[in-house]
Amino acid sequence: MLAFRLGLIFLLGSISGAYAASSACDRVIASAHPDYPPYHWREGGRIVGASVDLNKMIFGEIGIPFEAIYTGPWKRVLKTAESGDVDFLMSLKKTPQRSKFLLYTEAPAFENPFTVFTLKTKQFPLLTWTDLKGKFGAKNAGDRYGEPFDTYVLNVLALSDNFSFLENVNRLLIERVDYIIHGRYVGQAQFGAIDGGENIVPLDWNVMNGFVHSGFARTSACVQLNPYVSQRYSELLSDGTAARLLADNVGRWILNSRNYELNKKVVDSK
Repeated sequence: MLAFRLGLIFLLGSISGAYAASSACDRVIASAHPDYPPYHWREGGRIVGASVDLNKMIFGEIGIPFEAIYTGPWKRVLKTAESGDVDFLMSLKKTPQRSKFLLYTEAPAFENPFTVFTLKTKQFPLLTWTDLKGKFGAKNAGDRYGEPFDTYVLNVLALSDNFSFLENVNRLLIERVDYIIHGRYVGQAQFGAIDGGENIVPLDWNVMNGFVHSGFARTSACVQLNPYVSQRYSELLSDGTAARLLADNVGRWILNSRNYELNKKVVDSK
């Protein structure tokens, strides 16, 4: 443990020293998908959420100001990193195409597992994919989970792929389907913020485990911070900090969403 702490102190000192001698990276401008709670979402011109909390903590350790800004819909966000208009994209999936302009962190920022959500009164045992056979399930249009589960969904479960998230929620609430496959943390945030969502719960087992990484724009002067950020991601994932931030921001998203709906009803009634 002592050797580990000394190594971390040395790394911090080396990075701090480098930035004392050079102003090449005097701040990090980040962005992310504008609608992916609890990881991140848009509030006005800012991006907020667990991803912002995690990275602000990490960059703050070495005295680098960190700002997360809204740059538009998701395709435009990716373009801003490709063109070098932002330094850093938070918590996204790795793809070969994105790797051409992003240097991903070696360690993931957060877990991003997929699970089964069902009505609280209709829970069923789930230990393997085969436990889903014979039930009527739903997935949101266009959702993919990674192999080999995508192939199993296509060839064995044959889930409907024609409905949006809210349409699938309504179908579940009126028992037209038995379950919905969704991201565990994203689902907790989204279901918790809608009417009737308190009746929908995740089952314990994840049908597919996954992770999200962050990436530095390859043209950014801050790209040299990748090893430090990767190391801290690994540590904060292992000690439970990342999971705590996700849980905190599930609650934050639900509270903000309910306050928004309440305020909207007050305004509409005037």
